[in-house]
Amino acid sequence: MQSSIAQPRVAPVRRWSIFGEAGPTLLEALIPGIRPAQKALVAIAFIGLVVALARVRFYLPDNPVPITLQTFGILMAGGVLGWRWGLVSVVGYYLLGMAGVPVFQGGGNGWHYVTATVTAGYLLGFILAVPVVGYISQRGWDRGRVIWPMLIGTLVIYIPALIWLSVFDFGWPKPGQLFSGALYPFIPGDLVKLIAASLVTGGLWRIADNRQNKQGRDTNTGAR
Repeated sequence: MQSSIAQPRVAPVRRWSIFGEAGPTLLEALIPGIRPAQKALVAIAFIGLVVALARVRFYLPDNPVPITLQTFGILMAGGVLGWRWGLVSVVGYYLLGMAGVPVFQGGGNGWHYVTATVTAGYLLGFILAVPVVGYISQRGWDRGRVIWPMLIGTLVIYIPALIWLSVFDFGWPKPGQLFSGALYPFIPGDLVKLIAASLVTGGLWRIADNRQNKQGRDTNTGAR
């Protein structure tokens, strides 16, 4: 007879990761069961929000790139819609402007605007930032930790903007003044905008969580 020897159970090895499993977007938490068509409408609404925020602008001395509130809308798109629908929204915004619709700051639009102006690199940064914010937010970096996706998303905007200005010659910024002209002046305002976006999305998460907890208590009460 063969004796069976019980083999010790080996616990599965869990890989350490700074990101958790993919969770629902803030929009899905606020509106459980929301349909794709409804998500598309919200994505379109965010395009309108970014267009409206682009109208709020002012210039610093000797700087052709204006300070606008667009970054707030871009960060909110990623934080609320998630990376997929957020990307749909920001790409739709970019394509509308490229097609000639005056959606960019100051009513800018057209092929020339997205290929031959000093602000074109920042627009590319918007396209990168939204899915980055959405991806990180959906993997555990939400609620009280949402400021970190917002901060990373803001930094991501700068990367193609600085590369764009260093590759193409627009006569600005002057040699040796890339960071002092195209980065440092925007940091204070962008900090305010990312903090504001973090507070708004964090508050919306609290609303979604409170609603879910209330529904859970009501269900438990009704089952007794």
